[in-house]
Amino acid sequence: MNWHWKARLAKLIAALPMSDAIYYRVQRCVGSLHPKRYDPSERLRAATKIVHWAEELGYRMEGRSFLEVGTGRTLDIPLALWLCGAARVLTVDLNTYLAEQLTLESVAFLCCRRAETAAIFGELADRPLFNERLNQLRQFDGRLADLMLMTHIEYLAPTDAACLSVPDRSVDFHISFTVLEHIPASIIASILKEAGRVLTPGGLLLHIIDPSDHFSHDDDSITAINFLQFSDREWTRLAGNKFMYHNRLRAYEYVELFKRAGVRLIGQREAIDEQSLAVLRNGFGLDERFCHIDHEHLAVRSIILMGEAESPAGRVSPETQRYSRSSALTQ
Repeated sequence: MNWHWKARLAKLIAALPMSDAIYYRVQRCVGSLHPKRYDPSERLRAATKIVHWAEELGYRMEGRSFLEVGTGRTLDIPLALWLCGAARVLTVDLNTYLAEQLTLESVAFLCCRRAETAAIFGELADRPLFNERLNQLRQFDGRLADLMLMTHIEYLAPTDAACLSVPDRSVDFHISFTVLEHIPASIIASILKEAGRVLTPGGLLLHIIDPSDHFSHDDDSITAINFLQFSDREWTRLAGNKFMYHNRLRAYEYVELFKRAGVRLIGQREAIDEQSLAVLRNGFGLDERFCHIDHEHLAVRSIILMGEAESPAGRVSPETQRYSRSSALTQ
């Protein structure tokens, strides 16, 4: 879909009464959430990567607790983490977007499409606890509330991830998947500081961020850095609504945000979009906010940041030292 038309449609719907319900209905009728097109694979794969990266750093997954920032429409990531051994997943969202029908469709995918599920989870699917829980899921027959009770998933929305009713040092993992790019920088800083309060000593932050122009995901005529040509004022006019907001922070700016919030980074991965890099080198016009930044920084299309909240005295606990193996993941 042409990005201009998608931007106009989202802006129009955002201004309507009951905009959330209308936008969801449009997505179900003609968008990626249509029953014949809906595919939870991407989020399930993201969860398996979270598990693998954490285990490579020495973190034990089974019996641990997770806090996911930004639930979205489904419980795909919490369900995948539960299958992999999580004892509890608390997932929070500022908006009540969670859809029961979509979540039950994800359950059907996991239960019925066995070859695809095995391919997504790889060796994780061979573990005894995974198979035990997958069999539980296959026997499940109930509503969303029953599912969350069985899988020890708690959903809180609307909830501000920067101000949680969660006890101090009660969560082992603080995670998100393509969420932080939709949040203003100042609020991200507050969310990270709150993570430092709720994480257990040696707990891990692991956030997957997509700094690319999200309109490029559906419009092949533009690149992942298309939106960098606009001023903040122009971009707000085009896509400054609750459905399309993107902070346009570059990868290195997230790194700086994490460090300023007291996160000690122990792992970092980045991927550069070669097409974006090529158009930048060919003179793609940039707004003044971005024109002083190196092309390689501008062209990063994904960044994964892993870290631990520093203690108030700036010391790292013995448990943290045991878990930290940054050289295995830093690229």
